[in-house]
Amino acid sequence: MRWSAAWWAAIAAVALQPPQPPPQPPTFRTGAALVRVDVTVADRSGAPIATLTADDFDVEEDGVPQTVQSFKFVSVDGRPPAGDDVSLEIRSPEHAAAEASRDEVRVFVIFWDEYHIGRFASAIHARQALTTFVTTAFGPTDLVALMDPLLPVDALRFTRDRAELADRIRKLEGRYGIYMPTRSVLEEAQLQRRDLARVRSEVTMSAMKSAAVHLGSLKEGRKSIVFVSEGLPSLGMEEYSQLEEMIRTANHNNTAIYTLDPRGLVGGSDDVLRSLAEGTGGEAFVETNTPDKALRQVVTDASAFYLLGYSSTKNPQDGKFHSIKVRVKRRGVAVRARKGYWAPTVTELERARTDAAAGEAMPADVTSALAILTTARADRTVDLWVGTERGSNGLARVTATWTLRAQASVAQMPSLRPIGTVSVTARGGSGDQVFDAPFDAGGLTFLWPPGVLQLRANLRDAEGNTVEEGTRSVTVPDYGGAGLAISVPAVFRARNAADAKAIAGAAEMVPFAGREFVRTDRVFVRFAVYGAAAGKALISGTLMNGKGSPQLELPVAALSAGTYQIELPLASNARGDYLIAVEAAHAAEKARMLVPLRVVR
Repeated sequence: MRWSAAWWAAIAAVALQPPQPPPQPPTFRTGAALVRVDVTVADRSGAPIATLTADDFDVEEDGVPQTVQSFKFVSVDGRPPAGDDVSLEIRSPEHAAAEASRDEVRVFVIFWDEYHIGRFASAIHARQALTTFVTTAFGPTDLVALMDPLLPVDALRFTRDRAELADRIRKLEGRYGIYMPTRSVLEEAQLQRRDLARVRSEVTMSAMKSAAVHLGSLKEGRKSIVFVSEGLPSLGMEEYSQLEEMIRTANHNNTAIYTLDPRGLVGGSDDVLRSLAEGTGGEAFVETNTPDKALRQVVTDASAFYLLGYSSTKNPQDGKFHSIKVRVKRRGVAVRARKGYWAPTVTELERARTDAAAGEAMPADVTSALAILTTARADRTVDLWVGTERGSNGLARVTATWTLRAQASVAQMPSLRPIGTVSVTARGGSGDQVFDAPFDAGGLTFLWPPGVLQLRANLRDAEGNTVEEGTRSVTVPDYGGAGLAISVPAVFRARNAADAKAIAGAAEMVPFAGREFVRTDRVFVRFAVYGAAAGKALISGTLMNGKGSPQLELPVAALSAGTYQIELPLASNARGDYLIAVEAAHAAEKARMLVPLRVVR
């Protein structure tokens, strides 16, 4: 778990996140951009029409007719295929991701914009509508997640448990115009801003964008976001560029946005809500007093749609927006499709091809390790690391450590020390256990059997209020049954000679949870090798660059029987991402673990 890696998406978007280049169309073929468009076609009653052919569609790009080259009608009812006996219960985030990738599984996110929902009537109406929606509209295989502006995407949890969703919805609150009490330390920092209302709008927009990107990473097929909000009235003309970027991101990730104004008929018409829906192929439910009925259209649209593809006659590579219009040669039908796409530039195309080629060449463990760095955000306050090593009686020793980031000073979080606490809830086949430690302890350790372990960590201040929280799924290895295995390497940071001396002379220390360093730091990596072949294994260490290519062989020192250490001064390393690979090999037996790190200055 990268604890709060995207926790306060707004603050990072406003102050820290660099601008992103326009996304590219999804597929390239013989030098031309193959543009894919999801199109929903319904009759006057809202029921999908499933009898159309490619000849029934007219597609234009920038007013120029296009030839439909690929055509597919997608029909999904949210039910498992006949004879499919796969368990519907979602056991872990990894299981959810695997299920989401299946063509017959529909994926939805309900985004509760608490910053722009009134505390009383609006929140009550919205909760009632959503409760009916989640308990009656979805099929058994549908995946649904609940999100708000402060929830990071790495804490987003998809479920098929409708009762659980309904229970969580009943606890949602509206906070429009309410600034106290705050939900987090960084929300306290927002109070120092004179333009707090605008900041909150940007927070919401950035979090929505993160949700769309995350959905795009799960599958190529159609995904849906239900955005519950009274609108974003604080967006000025300059901030409308963020709205355009939100629509662009949703389209690039094949995500339709449906907007619901919980005020009903008295709410009026909000341009942002309409623009988000119309620009992404969704629908705006902004003037209805029966939102629970309107919301069923979200599931209906995801149940039946046409996927059209065409090669643009212009083959644009200008980085500009190109409009798309889809018409159906039949009277009395409603047609919805995204309004266009942002074309890539020649430079962006070349970069995409280069990155794709490099990505294909990377081993899976390299890609996974680097993802920890590339998805990390600079706005997090606390880093959390979880490691495993061999324990006793067939159990593994699980260690969770936390480190306050450099920019999150004690002055910003005065209530954490000396009596702030961290609570870690461990969930597995043997049930739940809760472990608590003072924040200043820096970590805690417990024994756990092999298998999937779900960890939920909560950081509480002196008054018991939750400051940060997050979840993570960890696979606990069976060290006793392995021919050759390596513990999860622990990292220690020395900022000066005294630190280095203390680390070198200590058998037990709390590992450093962060993965960002400066060039004056020294990095120490410790790990243990287990198994029948451990005593004869060749142990090696390698420094790799951000592409996974070896750069330097690193000396490995034996600290004791089966325990080793690598020391790496960072003075000669440029800014960028790196990996430290530790390997053990004997005959056909091999084991490797990767430690990602980032040099920031």
